Amino acid sequence: MASFLRSLKRQLRPSAIGINVALIIMCLVCLLPVVWSISSSLKNREELYMETPTLIPRHPTLANYEWMLTRADMSRLPLNMFNSFKVALGAVIVQSITASMAGFAFARLNFRGRDLLFYLLIMLMFVPRAGGLMATYELMEFLKLRNTHLGLILLFPSAISVALFIMRQNFLAVPREIEDAALIDGAGTWRLFLNVDMPFARGGVLVVAIFEFIYVWGEYLTTLTLIDFPELETVSIAVTKLSGWSAHFTSSILAGYGTESAAYVTAMVPVILVFVLMQR
Repeated sequence: MASFLRSLKRQLRPSAIGINVALIIMCLVCLLPVVWSISSSLKNREELYMETPTLIPRHPTLANYEWMLTRADMSRLPLNMFNSFKVALGAVIVQSITASMAGFAFARLNFRGRDLLFYLLIMLMFVPRAGGLMATYELMEFLKLRNTHLGLILLFPSAISVALFIMRQNFLAVPREIEDAALIDGAGTWRLFLNVDMPFARGGVLVVAIFEFIYVWGEYLTTLTLIDFPELETVSIAVTKLSGWSAHFTSSILAGYGTESAAYVTAMVPVILVFVLMQR
């Protein structure tokens, strides 16, 4: 009881209250677009274009979702979702393996030019991928990997800077004494990496996996450039193509804006589920 009162007293300090209020406001600002999209997807035409819009739908309806799945150009949505899952899962596996191995090497192995190479790789996170999009296109065309999911799976993890930094810091946090004990027992480099250090770095691997999944799932520009066939498109491209139906929309019940919001919500659900299930 005494510890609970001390904790409550700390939380009621003016500085703590100010920080909590600021965090709550930031959360509300970040969540507002998501909540607005969900709300818009459940509104009919009249509510969407009211003079004074409301956040909570007065007459919720699933008509926008019905239009999206049956009448709009989203008949390939299940295939697009499958394509996104395949590419994202493949990229996550490749990114997790390569970032873990590279992070261990930069944290524990001594070789010439290690620090210089690490800083050069970290600097790449400040280089926008769009700047080398033409070179990427020509390279993938030369390797016969354009218009293939394998090409995307191999391309996305090449942006390894952030994942490398995270994994290196995780391996640096492993106590040296544990590694020295394993070396005395006869463990080699691979045994040290797999059986000693990796159990301590599992949290970092999950962080890298979540970041990569979210990035690949929502990636648009590179995928649009490298994929020409509709049956190979990911869900991010399929959703943006839906906006073209707004100009042809004439129904008195549905609205193009509401249909687009329904598509956005559908595309967001897998990412939200992954984040919620893996956040611990």
